[in-house]
Amino acid sequence: MGINLILSRGTTVDFTSLPPNSIALDGYVQGPAIDLRQNKFSFDHHAGCIRHVTSATCKQVLDALLLGFEPNGMKVYINDVDGDTALAVWLLLHPNKAQDLNVRELVETVAAMDALGPAYPALNPQLGKMFHKGAMLAEREARKNKSYATCDLEELLHTCLNGIDRLLSGERFPLPPESEQRYTITHYGNGFVMVRTDENVFDLLYREGITCGVMYQKQPDGSVAYTIAKKSEFVPHFPVGPHTEEGTILHALSEQEPGWGGGTTVGGAPRNMDGSRSRLSPDDVFTIINDLIARFKKDFS
Repeated sequence: MGINLILSRGTTVDFTSLPPNSIALDGYVQGPAIDLRQNKFSFDHHAGCIRHVTSATCKQVLDALLLGFEPNGMKVYINDVDGDTALAVWLLLHPNKAQDLNVRELVETVAAMDALGPAYPALNPQLGKMFHKGAMLAEREARKNKSYATCDLEELLHTCLNGIDRLLSGERFPLPPESEQRYTITHYGNGFVMVRTDENVFDLLYREGITCGVMYQKQPDGSVAYTIAKKSEFVPHFPVGPHTEEGTILHALSEQEPGWGGGTTVGGAPRNMDGSRSRLSPDDVFTIINDLIARFKKDFS
């Protein structure tokens, strides 16, 4: 019977609005939730949880399958395509593979990198590279060349699922040579920096001793994609989120522009249904964050 996959770019709903016999993945509903009476589930780690102790979506799905969860015949809702989401969908399409040791190793590796960030020493770093730079190459390239906002997400997901099939069938993707990661620091704030870049460089920032930052990329439509992150839950004085909690960065930004979301260590700009991102300028975002951090430090001094 399989699953019925529904992909709606940028859509988020309350868990109460999710229909019966449904599964919401990785941000379609903010926060993990279970309703056995209506047979509906949210596998998420962006809100309503402690990031440090909450597994990534793909690991939540794997654990559910290992404990007897049966997804056949259910509707599965997603609003984005990334490694965590794609691997979670792959698992729901292949629930009989949950016990496979190669599958479990891949999920453990990807989930740790997604939930705990690039500073975390993953179980199999080489496998992680093969996943993100090989199986998920189409998604990585779409974000880098700024076509992600307008690309066909269903086609992109299909390509990534095929890549996961190939990886788990034993194919070893030829990884591109390690190129120099490029970024430009445009703003120096109160204990954080803002960097302009076309790729995810938080791993490089963390290695250089920068534990808090904002990464941004201007989009062809004039909007700006922002990611706000810190190295871990244990970095003080940079309250990333959640957006529902007053006194956090994501809350302050969502007061100016609805749609900002994320968890306690990483979050970002709205993902609108038309593919656009934030309309706030980098200077605006910097001022909002810098002022909030100054107040935060004053309150705790």
